[in-house]
Amino acid sequence: MFCKEEDEKERQSSFLSLFMKVDRHFMTKCFGQMQELGIYPGQIPVLGLVSGSQREIAKILHIKPPTVNVSIQRLEKAGFLYKKPDEKDQRVTRIYMTEKGKEIKAKALERIHKNEAVMMEGFSEAEQCLLRRFLEQILVNIEKIQPEEAIEKLHPDEMTERKEQKRD
Repeated sequence: MFCKEEDEKERQSSFLSLFMKVDRHFMTKCFGQMQELGIYPGQIPVLGLVSGSQREIAKILHIKPPTVNVSIQRLEKAGFLYKKPDEKDQRVTRIYMTEKGKEIKAKALERIHKNEAVMMEGFSEAEQCLLRRFLEQILVNIEKIQPEEAIEKLHPDEMTERKEQKRD
């Protein structure tokens, strides 16, 4: 185990480094697979929520409506979905999947499930449950990080200068 303060800093940075490495490596693999299908990995959640409005999709995915709009435009251009005015409220445009979109979604989900199974090889069911629990707790902990604290940790000297300028 780590005993010294320096070792603790190294351990923390190695967690971050490892998270980033896992994310980058997995997304690189997925990106190539999804490109073969004609979609980007970030478009998969949008495909999964098609039949709502852009605003509803953005709210569910916790992303900005313009970001959803870009994905929808690309997916529409590729022939995976289409837009149609809401029958009850003409101000709202609903998004629907085409047959081609349904096929691609099914293929993408199949690949994602296979990738996840490969990623979890060598882990027992109990270890997978623990990993899920740890990752969920990390997400909860990340929510506790305040924006200023995050910036201060990245640029402590700059934040000290800003605080001093505010006092003047």
